[in-house]
Amino acid sequence: MNKERRQHERYKRLLEGHWAGASGTGTCRVTDISLGGCFIQTLAMPAVGEETTVTIHMGNHRLAFAGKIAYVESGMGFAVQFQGVQSEEIQQLVELLNTLQSTP
Repeated sequence: MNKERRQHERYKRLLEGHWAGASGTGTCRVTDISLGGCFIQTLAMPAVGEETTVTIHMGNHRLAFAGKIAYVESGMGFAVQFQGVQSEEIQQLVELLNTLQSTP
C-alpha cells in the first residue's frame, strides 16, 4: 500500500514556473503543490538533497520558495520540500493554495 508522505493537503494543478539549483536551472511545470513542497515536472535530474529555488509564475506575479530535492523520478521530474520559508512567503503560499482550492 502506498502511504501518503505529505503532511499537508495537496493541490494538483498545472502551474508554470522556473527552478534553479547547483545542477542547473530551467523552466518547469509545477504539477502538485502543498504548504510543505511541490512536484516539478521537468527532464532535469538534480541530486537528492540539493538546494533549489522554485519560482511559480501567476500572471504578472512571481512567488519564489527555497527548498531541497526530496526525490527524483527519472524522466518525470523531482519533488521539492520547502525549507526556510519566511512568514511573508508562507502567507503568499497560503493565498495561492486558497486560490487553487476555489478553482476547479
